[in-house]
Parts: sequence; C-alpha cells; structure tokens
Amino acid sequence: MPKKSVRRCVQCGRPLPEGSRCSRRYCSAACRTKAWRWQREREEWWRSNAEFAAALREGRPYHRPRKRCPVCKGWWFTGEATGGKRKRTDAVYCSPRCRTRAYRQRASRSEGVTP
Repeated sequence: MPKKSVRRCVQCGRPLPEGSRCSRRYCSAACRTKAWRWQREREEWWRSNAEFAAALREGRPYHRPRKRCPVCKGWWFTGEATGGKRKRTDAVYCSPRCRTRAYRQRASRSEGVTP
C-alpha cells in the first residue's frame, strides 16, 4: 500500500491536522494571521520602496538614501534594521535613545514658558 503524503502548513511547515479539508493551508489561526500580516508588510515595503523596485526591474544599481541623526550626528540608512527592528522610511532619529533625548531637550527648553 502506498504511503500517504502528509500535507504541511504553508507558514510554519508543521503537518496539518488529520481529517482537515483539502483546501486548508494553515495549521492554526495563528499561522494564518502571521501569513496575512507578513503578506501585508511585504506589499507595503514594495510600495514604500518604489524607487528600489524600479531600479531592480531595470537592472541598475540602487543606493539607499542615508540620513543624519540630528541628536548624535551619526549616519544611518533609511529603512535599515537596527537592533533587530526595521526603521520606518520616514524616521528622523537613528534610535529610540536619540528620539527620547531630543524629546527631553525640547521639553526642558519649553519648561517655564506659559502660553
């Protein structure tokens, strides 16, 4: 007798529950949600990086725009992953530390000023 093939989850690769319908793709609601969020994130990334996508299609080099942090004066690339988290493409500061420092500087300057 031929061995029955095991269907697997599209997201995590675990086997699908026994007796599930033939159109099932995910092992759980968590995997389905994770796949949906990942798909949306990927589509958003391509929309927000239209210039990169055009360069990729045309086969020309693409140099990511760099920004300078107004607090620490360090350079960083837009959309770069720092500390395991991706940055927004419209971010102003290089890190949460610099963002907090800038906020505290603004708050201390406005201290004692009444509207």
